[in-house]
Parts: sequence; structure tokens; C-alpha cells
Amino acid sequence: MTKIQRATKPSPTLETSSIERVCVDLAKSIFHVVGLDHDRKTVFRKKFTRAAFLDWLMNLPEKVIVAMEACAGSQWWGQKCQELGHTPLLIPPHRVKPYALNQKNDYNDAEAIGEASRNPKTFCVPVKTSDQQDLATLLAARQGLLGERIALTNRIRAFLLERGLPAPKGVASFRNALAAILSEENIGLTLTLKTCLLSLQTHWQDIERRILEIERQMNSLTRQNASAPHLNSVPGIGPLTVAALLALIGDPRRFENGRAMAAYLGLVVRQNTSGDKIRLGHITKRGDVTLRTLLIHGARAALRSLELSPKGIIGDGRFRKWCEALLARKSHRNVAVVAIANKLVRILWAVWTKEVPYNPAHA
Repeated sequence: MTKIQRATKPSPTLETSSIERVCVDLAKSIFHVVGLDHDRKTVFRKKFTRAAFLDWLMNLPEKVIVAMEACAGSQWWGQKCQELGHTPLLIPPHRVKPYALNQKNDYNDAEAIGEASRNPKTFCVPVKTSDQQDLATLLAARQGLLGERIALTNRIRAFLLERGLPAPKGVASFRNALAAILSEENIGLTLTLKTCLLSLQTHWQDIERRILEIERQMNSLTRQNASAPHLNSVPGIGPLTVAALLALIGDPRRFENGRAMAAYLGLVVRQNTSGDKIRLGHITKRGDVTLRTLLIHGARAALRSLELSPKGIIGDGRFRKWCEALLARKSHRNVAVVAIANKLVRILWAVWTKEVPYNPAHA
């Protein structure tokens, strides 16, 4: 078994001076590292503790490329590499898998990461700033609380239905109905059930307060970004979607155009084409599911506004005419909604990169 090597200040020997790329298989405590030269040859294989690997990176005589999988903890290592002058590459795990040709072990995984990092078509995950990480954390916390609220709501619904008291759909309707049921004296609830429901109601209200507090914090962080007003001006895009865009996209200029950004978010059609037979299926659903869901909800709100108001939030420019033509040729409403979400992403990319607000006449 290989002993864990403690990092000491490396001398510019062949082992360190010829390194062009450091490939790291990240873990919680023990990291397996493979060093490659310019000819893709393995210079060394080492095993480090977390602290020893950081010391080793700090003492490298040359600035190198540090390739690793985009996983838990990789953002912190990417930021540390940037501070030390190295170039971090965070590679999605599904891009690394095809290069794992040998038996499964940590050193072979590190070599597969290195091979994937050399492919010019490998799309790396950008290193987030602290503000982006804060927004991403709040987004994830909010999604978790929403799941808890749904689970708790369904549990309370089941308890009430067992006593012949169906609860209405919708958060606001459920909140009011539960309060009315618990305030009614002669509704037939036993003392035990009423005590239990009162406790669950308190928990439900606490979750709702925490969701509102997280949304308030997200809005506060979003308002500090100069691009937020431009993104907020786009039809169907609200504060939550803007926060998700700033947290998960960061810099739109890393995409060649709006179509590439829509493809990154999974809002383009999946192809299964061979020869002259072109087969198009559902959307790819790549990228972050939370952001894609918010964009589709925003598209649905924009479509609803189009149907209810002569101008609405869409306005009376080219975008409105495009939506009307889309509805005329699409038989299924949800297909039109996803197409509008794709269009909104392209508009977002344009206003974001040009740093101008949305203009209905030019969209």
C-alpha cells in the first residue's frame, strides 16, 4: 500500500519542472494525483492528504493546469488554484467517463480526467465567485424547503381526508383552509388530532417563513449586480429567475450565442439522426433543472399575459408576433411554452451581453 506523501517544498527537478498538467481525483480526505507532461506522459503518481496537497500546489515552481471533476468541493479547489496562479479545469463527470479505459482505481480515474481535459470540445464548469456561491446555496436551500413544504402539505391533507375534510389545492388556499378547520369548534376533530395538526401547522408556517426569508436574501444579493435590471426587464423573468441566472450562468460571454446558452440549459430538441433519416425527440433537459423549470414557468406566465392583454408584459413588437405565429402552428400548448422559454433564453443572452434593457420593438 502506497504511503501518503507529505508535501515539502519541491525542487525544480524533472518531476516538477516538466509537469504541464496536474490531474486530481478529489475525495474528502485523500487525493490521488497524476502529473502529465506536454507529451501526455505520466511524470508521477502521488497520494496526498488535503492539507499536503494544498501545500504542494503552493510550492510548485511552475504554474500548471489543474484538472479535476466538477463535484462537491471542486469549486473551493478551483478558487484556491486561481489564487495560486494555476489554471483550474472543472470537468463534468459524464465527460470523464468515456476516457476511463482501464480498471477502476483512483489513479486511472485521475488519468481519465487528464485525457478529458485535453479534448478541446470538453465544456468545463466555470469557477464561481463567492457571490455566485451564496446565490447557489440559497437556491438549493429554497428548493429543499419547497420539497419539505410539499411533503408536509400532503401529510396534513391525508390526515384531514381520513376525517372527511378535503383540503383545496394551492398554497394560499391550503393555508386558509387549514386555519379555518383548526379554528372551528364543532367540526368533529378529536383533541389528539387537533393537537397534532396544530403542531404540524406551526411547522408548516415556519417553513413558509424560512422560504420568504431566503427569497428576501436572494433579492438583496441580486440587486447588487449591475446586470439584474436588464435581466428583470425581459418578459416572464422575475427575481428568482434572475438570481438563478446569476448563480448558475455567471458570465454569458462564455457562450458563442443565445442558441448555445439555450442548448446548455437543455431547451433544445434531442437528435437521433443517422444518414438521411432525421429524428427529433423531446428536449435534452441538460443543465440545471431548477433554472430550466423557472424559465419554463416564466414562459408560461408570458404566454398567459399574451392571451389576457393586448400588450401585457410581452409588448406589441416582434416577439409578440413571433409568439402568435408559434401558437398558430403548434398544436400542443406545452410545446409552445418550451419554445417560448428557448426564445427567452436567447433574449436574455442578448440583453446580458450587450448590457441593455429589453426593448419590445426590437426583440
